[in-house]
Amino acid sequence: MSHFARVENGFVVQVIVAEQDFIATGALGDPASFVQTSYNTHGNQHPQGRPLRGNYAGIGYTYDDVNDVFIAPQPYGNWVLDTATWLWNPPIAMPVDEYFYTWNQETTAWDRGDLRPIPEPTPEPVVETPVEAVVEPVDSPVVEPEVETPVEPVVEAPAETTPQQPV
Repeated sequence: MSHFARVENGFVVQVIVAEQDFIATGALGDPASFVQTSYNTHGNQHPQGRPLRGNYAGIGYTYDDVNDVFIAPQPYGNWVLDTATWLWNPPIAMPVDEYFYTWNQETTAWDRGDLRPIPEPTPEPVVETPVEAVVEPVDSPVVEPEVETPVEPVVEAPAETTPQQPV
């Protein structure tokens, strides 16, 4: 499935998910009024390196058919379109530090907000690695230790003697 923007008079009026074959049937109107857009494209960048038409289309966006890109509405009259990213840039760059900022059009400056939370460091998981024993071959033959087996003394019982009777 793909995403398609319905464009009327240069403006996006609808974004749908459909198959190209379905769009081609004309069931939703003139197939030429639908332009494919990529959900993963923003600022003319795509995670897989294949941006499609500058930005993912949204209702109210402009479709520039000369450059074949979707452009978000201009947020303020003094913001300038960057034709490399197809995004609107403020007249003053936002500070990059540990605070949140919001644009203040009345002062044409950035208002500093709350301190950004510092993420807790995540401990590295303990991975037990097996210990490999190295056994080196022995050049000399293995000699078993001699074990003495105890010898029990043999004790013979005295023979019984019966007195003999004279005949």
